[in-house]
Amino acid sequence: MSGQSDFAAKVEQLIKQARDFGPAVRDRVMELLEEARKRIVGDISNVDPQSFKSAQLRLLAKQIDGAMDKFRAEFTGAVTSAQSDAYDLGGISMAHPLDAAGMPTGTVAGISESALSIAQGYTADLIAGLSKDAAGKLNAAIQRAFLGGQSVSDIIAQVGRALAGDKFTGLFGPIGDRAETVALNEILRVHSMAGQARLEDLQQQVPSVKKQWIHIMAARVPRIAHIHASGQVRAVDEPFSVGGEELMYPRDPNGSPENTINCHCLLAPYVDAADLKPTAEQKQVLKDAGIQISVTP
Repeated sequence: MSGQSDFAAKVEQLIKQARDFGPAVRDRVMELLEEARKRIVGDISNVDPQSFKSAQLRLLAKQIDGAMDKFRAEFTGAVTSAQSDAYDLGGISMAHPLDAAGMPTGTVAGISESALSIAQGYTADLIAGLSKDAAGKLNAAIQRAFLGGQSVSDIIAQVGRALAGDKFTGLFGPIGDRAETVALNEILRVHSMAGQARLEDLQQQVPSVKKQWIHIMAARVPRIAHIHASGQVRAVDEPFSVGGEELMYPRDPNGSPENTINCHCLLAPYVDAADLKPTAEQKQVLKDAGIQISVTP
């Protein structure tokens, strides 16, 4: 297999690994939200709407706050852990294709993890805000339903049910959508940040390395601008042109929310075909060792 083929195969493999974050994130969101939903439904079942007292509703409100706070803590832990994995994979995704093509990448000492820490703190704040907002909306809707004299079964139906392999319904529907978006976006943002940092470092060993924008058909409503951007190649320190904005990588925080949230695109290393072929000097070394090679164009 030629250097070009090795390089392309490794890029494809690492893109697949990054794409696998999506289903894993969605499964975890569904699992944790279902736990919270069951706990809330159980608490609602203990209140009789025909004879409720204000103390009961105050207790129910505290129980709902507690269920969503537990969701916040566990969800934050799951996402920040996944961000650490994404940070590692982002760096690997830039170096391994070059390694596979026989290009020197060396070892990297001390790519700063301060950006990862900041990103994880930002994500934790987003999840805290999401959880607090969700608890408030759940409490308001449920208390209105009790005050209106709805039955327990009607109130539980309003809260919603998680259908196996499907989306949440009722009040938990928008909570689930928002949680899934926050998690996936912030995990993949870290992946791109780490990739950009690693490419900047790799330039010291492979000056010819560049970067490429890869559009992944995963979004529910693909952005035309991101499809058009797919395949763009830029110098490592130059931005891509995406939807009228200059982005250093997918989900660049300097871009507008409209252009970066729910983006599934990925950053990939790029090396011109001529740079993936052995030099005359390298060929001579192999020839002197009795090794004949050919390069697939």
